[in-house]
Amino acid sequence: MEVQFAPYLLDASVPPEGRPQPPPSGKRSDARNYMEQRAKEAGVRFTPGRTHRSSSMLALQAAEFAADHHEECAQVFHRHVFEAYFENLEDIGQVDTLVRLGEETGLPGDKLRQALEGEVYREQVEEAVEGARLAGVRSVPTFIFDEQYAVVGAQEYETFQAVMKELGREARTEGEQG
Repeated sequence: MEVQFAPYLLDASVPPEGRPQPPPSGKRSDARNYMEQRAKEAGVRFTPGRTHRSSSMLALQAAEFAADHHEECAQVFHRHVFEAYFENLEDIGQVDTLVRLGEETGLPGDKLRQALEGEVYREQVEEAVEGARLAGVRSVPTFIFDEQYAVVGAQEYETFQAVMKELGREARTEGEQG
């Protein structure tokens, strides 16, 4: 089974230039603590202290460029953008940031810059975001299998095995690659 990333705006109200983000007030929620613990177990870190929320529109366009130009780089590019935003607190709404991340993953920076500045992928991203909304996607992660089953949220591996079984596909063991 092939994994494909689909564009989704976490917060469509964020303007292109981003906006200030005040630090969280009060005690952290149990849900947030649980999510961060699950992420940590998977090797993902969320750095506290973000003061600026980026618009993800340009990052989504850059991801589409990556998928069109070098599929192997696309997976790595997604990871780099995630790390830049959540771990390094970088502004992924900036062309320069995305070009640097693209070059680090093997993408041609000059072509990526042209695509972003020319908004070559904007309409494609907007259509995909609207398609996800119409399909009922309201949060991430949402995993859609064969356009008929959706798994919402960070679930245990057994949940995915059950979906694969329901689809009549042999599930991989947890450590299996490919």
